[in-house]
Amino acid sequence: MTPPVGRLVRNPRLGQRTSFTKLKRLGLALLLAGLVYLAWPYLALWGLSRAVASPDPEALSNRVDLAAVRGEIRRKLNKDSPSAIGRVSDPFIQWLERGIQRLGTGALDELVTLDWVRELLNGQSQPGQGFLPRVSYAFFDAPGGFAVRLDAPDRPPLHFRMTLDGVRWMVTAVYY
Repeated sequence: MTPPVGRLVRNPRLGQRTSFTKLKRLGLALLLAGLVYLAWPYLALWGLSRAVASPDPEALSNRVDLAAVRGEIRRKLNKDSPSAIGRVSDPFIQWLERGIQRLGTGALDELVTLDWVRELLNGQSQPGQGFLPRVSYAFFDAPGGFAVRLDAPDRPPLHFRMTLDGVRWMVTAVYY
């Protein structure tokens, strides 16, 4: 029997197939979004390496949150406050002690500068290659946090942390 003209006939199998197709598309979109999110900080790391090598000071200033870097060091010095900074090396502690003895309570504001960050990252770099070949660890330490370790011969390992700030990954902690 044919349906009357102008009436829609529902095919239950077609409805199921359409729902399954929509579900597959949603799953594929979620998978693609997850892969982009996983690759995003690595792309930011590559950009940071290029910014460190660039003579343009603005290139690095757009990737480093100096207030956050100073804040993390302050929290590390105040042993009662949690900090994203892990175990620091003796040379790092000595650098801080000398700076505090010489400059007093405002030492971090004068010591922790873009030039200091650039110098640390360049110190771990290979000439003409940036610091990427020195990366020995780079992975998420939180959903919005990304930890990086650089190893160079005859230097203590350099650690830094990038934090998702809106739509950008910013360096928010640096220590060795």
